[in-house]
Amino acid sequence: MQASHSESPIYAAVELGSDSFRLHVGHVEDGVLRLVATMAEPVRLAATLDEDGMLCTAAMRRALDCLDAFRSALDAWRPQAVRVVATSALRMARNAALFLPAAGKALGRPIELIAGDEAGRLVYLGVATTLGAQDTAARLVVDIGSGSTELVLGQGATIRRIESFAVGAVRQSLTFFPDGRLDAAGFDAAVRSSRSRFAEARLGAQRWQQAYGACGTVRALAEIAQLHGEQGVLSRAGLERLRADFIRIGHVAGVRLAYPAAERASHLPGGLAILIGLMEELDIAELAPVQAGLRVGALWDLHQRAAAVGTAALVDSLAHPLGVA
Repeated sequence: MQASHSESPIYAAVELGSDSFRLHVGHVEDGVLRLVATMAEPVRLAATLDEDGMLCTAAMRRALDCLDAFRSALDAWRPQAVRVVATSALRMARNAALFLPAAGKALGRPIELIAGDEAGRLVYLGVATTLGAQDTAARLVVDIGSGSTELVLGQGATIRRIESFAVGAVRQSLTFFPDGRLDAAGFDAAVRSSRSRFAEARLGAQRWQQAYGACGTVRALAEIAQLHGEQGVLSRAGLERLRADFIRIGHVAGVRLAYPAAERASHLPGGLAILIGLMEELDIAELAPVQAGLRVGALWDLHQRAAAVGTAALVDSLAHPLGVA
């Protein structure tokens, strides 16, 4: 890995997610975000939370090893500013206060523990800048994570409402498919549970002809659906076909063998159940995958803040991040 010779400032975003830690390095050139490096490592934080809400030692060790590797990459690229955010698993973990200082030391950068609202804002920013702000129609952006789900209603570049729900693909899979076996009864229960979580969503009484999915779960499901004849979007009928196909296969391991995309999205059956419940409850006709999300939004956020306040002020603000209260 080599440092970039681009004249435009290099920025980096690190996401300490509930399932994987991910790194994006990029710069904005001629109004376009260009990624120059990405890294990802599964650490499985959410899956290792015990009944008391504690992260296990092995998961924390994997996480620190990953962050040490990320530190080497950041030192090589020498970005002008780095934003490091931790999401739902570390919001929930009772021993996060012990882990986060060690994580910051391993990475060599301060870590910001963000709430669901800020995660949703960054996701929407990533999607809006990717799709373009010239589209002023109302848009709904969905981010199904491993530990939580964010729904963001916006119009062009403007966010109207953010709602965060404590339901994610990991917990849904562990609850309804604990041994990896996929059957109709488990899926029915998982979908009903998902619908109940979104029953109180206050995003306006309208039928969404199309929404956007800014997460690995949606992208993986859309790739699999294309093999079944779907044309780049996920429809409710298409999701039901995927549910039937997963049940026919009968086990998570079989789904991964049948579809390489399933290897990239941990706990995909739980994510599928959440998506079916969400689209039914909110009356969403189609969901289009977008190759953007939190890390893309964080890079744009750094670029916009540097333009507004200057790089020095931006770097100073990042050195003292505000965490979740």
